[in-house]
Amino acid sequence: MIHTRTSVHALLLGLLVLSSAAAKDKKAKPDTKDPQDQIEVVGHIALTDGPVRRFVPTQHYSSHYLYAEHEQGKLTLIDVTKAAKPAVLADVTYPASGGGSSNLFAVTGTAALVAEGQAGSAYLPPVQTIRIMDFSDPQNPKVDREFVGVTAMSRDKSRGLIFIANPEGVWILRQRLAEDPEVERAYAHHVVYDH
Repeated sequence: MIHTRTSVHALLLGLLVLSSAAAKDKKAKPDTKDPQDQIEVVGHIALTDGPVRRFVPTQHYSSHYLYAEHEQGKLTLIDVTKAAKPAVLADVTYPASGGGSSNLFAVTGTAALVAEGQAGSAYLPPVQTIRIMDFSDPQNPKVDREFVGVTAMSRDKSRGLIFIANPEGVWILRQRLAEDPEVERAYAHHVVYDH
């Protein structure tokens, strides 16, 4: 019986020494790359109703929607609740009466306020090229991604999302600030020692 206890103690002592050595090796390897802030593409959906002129994001309960307004009286309703998997819910036409033009004025969830006016020249925003730039090395900035022919842009600040429309469809981008290594270390210390 004493021999079995001694063997168990020796085995436990050996495991403790090995785990201590492994922990020292893990601490000895510093993280070679600092975390970086990012703007990345998280979703894309193709649209077929012509160029998007403007976006109007909204929320209904826990669902998030994006109204993509095309030419006068046409819009596409997109579910962006899961930004990585956007889904077209409907292509809608709301023609103006009496030959006028109509546009979305405001949306709230599933309700919209449509403004109608006299037919005139349609306002077409300028087509732009939008680039995601990486300035982590200010002396050598680089282009991470480029979107050509952009006709509309909008933001959902509460979710950190950016919506871009070009001839390829609607792109959903997400903004992310890098985790501060000092804050992470302070939190780890708090979890281990302050509880």
